[in-house]
Amino acid sequence: MEKAILIGLVIIGFVTNGYTQEEKYGDNQPFSSYWFVEELLQWSPQSDNDAKFNISEVSLASRFLNDSTDLNNGADKIPGIIALMAPHTTNFHPSQGFSTVKQYAFPFWQYIDYFVQWGGSANEGIIVPPTAFWTDSAHKNGVKSIGTVFFPPNVYGGKEEWVYQFLVQNDDGSFPVADKLIEVADTYNFDGWFINQETYNLVGDMGQLMQQFISYYRTQSNLKLVWYDAMIDDSRVIWQDELNNHNQMFFQKEDRSMSDVFFINFRYHEVNLEDSKKAAQELGRSEWELYAGIDVQSKSFKTPVKWDVLYKDGKPNNTSIGLYWSNSTFDISETKSPEDVYNNEQKFWNGGPSFETRFGTNTWQGFADYFEPRSVIKELPFKTNFNYGLGRFYNEKGKTVSKKEWHNLSIQNVLPTWQFQVDSTKVNATISFDESYEGGSSLFFEGLADAKIPLYKTKLSLDKSFSLQVVSKTVGNLNMQIYCQLSNGETLTFPLKKSSSWFANSIFIPAYENTIISKIGLLTKGEGNAFLGELSIRSKKEKIPVTSSFSVESFVKGNTAELYIHFNEKPEGVYHTIYHINTKNEKVWLGKTPSQNFYISNILTKDSLINLEVQSESFGGTKGKIIRKKVILSH
Repeated sequence: MEKAILIGLVIIGFVTNGYTQEEKYGDNQPFSSYWFVEELLQWSPQSDNDAKFNISEVSLASRFLNDSTDLNNGADKIPGIIALMAPHTTNFHPSQGFSTVKQYAFPFWQYIDYFVQWGGSANEGIIVPPTAFWTDSAHKNGVKSIGTVFFPPNVYGGKEEWVYQFLVQNDDGSFPVADKLIEVADTYNFDGWFINQETYNLVGDMGQLMQQFISYYRTQSNLKLVWYDAMIDDSRVIWQDELNNHNQMFFQKEDRSMSDVFFINFRYHEVNLEDSKKAAQELGRSEWELYAGIDVQSKSFKTPVKWDVLYKDGKPNNTSIGLYWSNSTFDISETKSPEDVYNNEQKFWNGGPSFETRFGTNTWQGFADYFEPRSVIKELPFKTNFNYGLGRFYNEKGKTVSKKEWHNLSIQNVLPTWQFQVDSTKVNATISFDESYEGGSSLFFEGLADAKIPLYKTKLSLDKSFSLQVVSKTVGNLNMQIYCQLSNGETLTFPLKKSSSWFANSIFIPAYENTIISKIGLLTKGEGNAFLGELSIRSKKEKIPVTSSFSVESFVKGNTAELYIHFNEKPEGVYHTIYHINTKNEKVWLGKTPSQNFYISNILTKDSLINLEVQSESFGGTKGKIIRKKVILSH
């Protein structure tokens, strides 16, 4: 990106979040991939020992806005948000999570359409696919996951030869690097690439060759392509801050769509975006496929933004929005605690008067008031434990089965659509990281007065009856009801039992012909505190998943062992939960994954064997049989 931002991008190459590899990771820890061009050309999943840990096994979910708008078919017809996030350094990014809560996790998927894992540096590598557990979480929420190709400016280590290597063309017109980018995305199961070409002083007609590269990439795959407003048609790097005749050929060229998303540089004014909208429409494209960039890297929700240019009459104006470094909500936190980071997230995404996030003469408007949230809840079964994707412990049915910190977005649940649109003088609503029914978090409500709290946007047909389970507990004199808002205007309410310990409320919802449940929420009355630990919906008895047999490769060092676990079956929509049965015959949670291969670090052992237990569970919450296995450790 521009010079002011590139300082941060260069820092990516040197910072490792305060830890060295030796301090934090085991000798056999698998890491997410990154390459220079020549390294990518030599890569294959067969020769890369870590590749099997970098595959996302979660399919892209279908999303909707309302009863009639299916976003998988009409996303280019409405304004959207693309978010560039740098959740970790380029190097030493564990493939499947690690033991800490002081690491970024994203809770507001409902407002974005594309997630770009930002990374790359002149010191480490310039081609960075999204890490598998980020793709898992994005796909679960219907968000497309995008990798990064970053050619830095020369002053920050960029080399012209990297661009030349990238654009090598065979005699038959093919581009070897394009084929490799497609192979990586298909192997790792993500959705496309962001190309950011900012290296200057190129010799030859590289602008024309880049267009041929993109055309070839588009004909060879259905992968998405995101283009950043830097390189122009004559190969120079001159940020235009708009779509115009110098760069539009990277967006649309004659009858070919060159990029799905065109990310406009940050220095625009209103006329730039008005002209960009006109240019897009003249090319036969929607203005919503243009994304005006907002650089929030250093100040997060304290960033001055041209809101009057981006919004008009309470809705987006002229273009969609591109966020650069939206994970700054984590960066600006002094404590890096999940509570503090989540508080920042609510300010960033919700903004507006309800949070009174006023800084000087500027008011941070946020996005929730201007973008209708997306949802994936239109098919059953659906289950959520409000699991944030990290925790200081891991609970099952309210019982702690691991006291270790953990971080793994592969098992993040679909979080509430509205977080939280409610009058704070009536109820304080947030995510608790101290209480959990399953996982490491739950919803927490501090009741101050009668309140109505919307939680999930749904599109669930009531042609058949439903069973709804809500697990809750209360402290004090707080009464709660679950409500279901129906498309016929009716609202169904169901009381939840007051209980000081986790209680599973079973609710029957009768069939209503030609009716859908459009919203699920909570009603509170009285004063006191309450937690929600689970909300699950089923229309019929779900098929029991088959628990996969598995093999184990072990690496022993002193009195600790690292494990590679391979599941022999590869079912769709299934988690594998792994436990260690200790000498007291207690189950200790080691991890949970939708992946066929999983890494476990740092199991304490004094013997030459350990007892493992695995149980598979569908995404809807139905559990399979338990398989136990004695594993002889390799010394």
